[in-house]
Amino acid sequence: MKKRRKFQIRYILYILLAIFGAFEHKIQNYFAPSEIVMSDKTVKHEVTYRYILDGDTAVFRMNGEDVTVRFLAVDTPEIDEEGYEEAKKYTDRMLRNARKITLEMDPASPDHDKFERLLAWIWVDDDLLQGKLIENDLASISYLFNEYLYTDYLYKKQDQVKSEQNNVTTE
Repeated sequence: MKKRRKFQIRYILYILLAIFGAFEHKIQNYFAPSEIVMSDKTVKHEVTYRYILDGDTAVFRMNGEDVTVRFLAVDTPEIDEEGYEEAKKYTDRMLRNARKITLEMDPASPDHDKFERLLAWIWVDDDLLQGKLIENDLASISYLFNEYLYTDYLYKKQDQVKSEQNNVTTE
């Protein structure tokens, strides 16, 4: 009876190790400190989230006014494209649950796009939202017209996603 119990315990431990091994990178990422920090040489605005327009555009309350903000350097699917709802819901959830939202202006970017939307990096509780969208495969890097502050970071995130996707398809 003791032999059988030892076998069962050992078997359960192997299963648990296999499960945790498969999710090790997600566990490490969950507890890891942020990989990037906000620049100390840029203009920033602490804002309040009002509502979502789509996965890469939202309205915030800034200095007593509602301001439409287009997230710098990323593009999420449009309303008629696959992934639109998922990206929109993810962005809405991140912003709605944030304790602190900071808009950071990039010195290499114009302040507004042709639709008069403010262009900014979006920091949600000290995490770069654009990076989270890339990391979760909900956005692509786009609209790069200059050397922006965090594009290298976004490319790193994009490479990690592609690498993980390749690992899954080859296993």
